[in-house]
Amino acid sequence: MDAEEDLNCRQASRLLSLACERPLEADELRALKMHLDECLMCTNFEAQLKFLHKAARVFRE
Repeated sequence: MDAEEDLNCRQASRLLSLACERPLEADELRALKMHLDECLMCTNFEAQLKFLHKAARVFRE
């Protein structure tokens, strides 16, 4: 991924999901952060993913 490339919401949601499985590369993180700084919908999606992963961890315990 080119760090200069602007992400759309579909690409950002894919990266947010990938981040749950593996650490993102520096250019992926940079592009995602730039998108999240501008997009409330994707910021909300990120919060929902974090909540679901936390709930799943608690449920497994």
